[in-house]
Amino acid sequence: MTRKIAITLRKGGSGKTTTAVNLAAGLRQLGQRVLLVDLDPQANATLAVGINPLALPYNINHLFTSIDVRPRDAIHHLPTDLDLLPSHPDLGVTETSMKASQVGVLRGMLQAIEDDYDFIILDTPPSESFLAINALAYADEVIIPLQAHYLAVHGLEQAMEQIENVRQGLNPSLRISGILPTMVNQRTNIARMILDDVREKYPTLVYPFQIDFSIKHAEASLAGLPVVLFEPNSTGAQAYRKLAETVLHDKQART
Repeated sequence: MTRKIAITLRKGGSGKTTTAVNLAAGLRQLGQRVLLVDLDPQANATLAVGINPLALPYNINHLFTSIDVRPRDAIHHLPTDLDLLPSHPDLGVTETSMKASQVGVLRGMLQAIEDDYDFIILDTPPSESFLAINALAYADEVIIPLQAHYLAVHGLEQAMEQIENVRQGLNPSLRISGILPTMVNQRTNIARMILDDVREKYPTLVYPFQIDFSIKHAEASLAGLPVVLFEPNSTGAQAYRKLAETVLHDKQART
């Protein structure tokens, strides 16, 4: 059965896209069939795996706007053996005309290809949007990347509220798989204080490992590769492989 995992937080710069890309690549390294879905009009996940969103004939926006384009038409097969449903800046224009009644449309689009994959990883916009709600309405699980910064904690509270609203109204089976500390600078007291507070508040949700701040993540994005492939021996790559292993083997819902 395909597991659909949304990576979400209503704050930019928290490692959301980096987490989506590296979780997808890490699961692929573990032999899983993986589709990475870029639902952010900024197309950062698309760019992070080395694809120019303006150079492709089809992208996810076509699935929202054209009945003649099928999901398999828009899927791009990467040299890294990972499949990508790319985004495009036009997706932002499409979203402005979306209505509340369309929050379930993503499910209808992707159900036809679910049997092709073991995992579908969805990168969401860093804001409240119909696109993010579509991802949560479709997903089975949510992973929340949390930057060790007080503004990110506010975003975490908003994400928790949004997930609960979707669970009550659209997707009762939606569960939180975990909160992943990201961009952690272990030399700062504020990072330790924030993570201690989050662990105290959500003791069963915070993963027992973290993604430390490293320039390697930015270098990997510039190279168009997940860090698990760009610098496989780096601490970030090792942590993301641990995340992939945990996701693969964790069969119990954690709510």
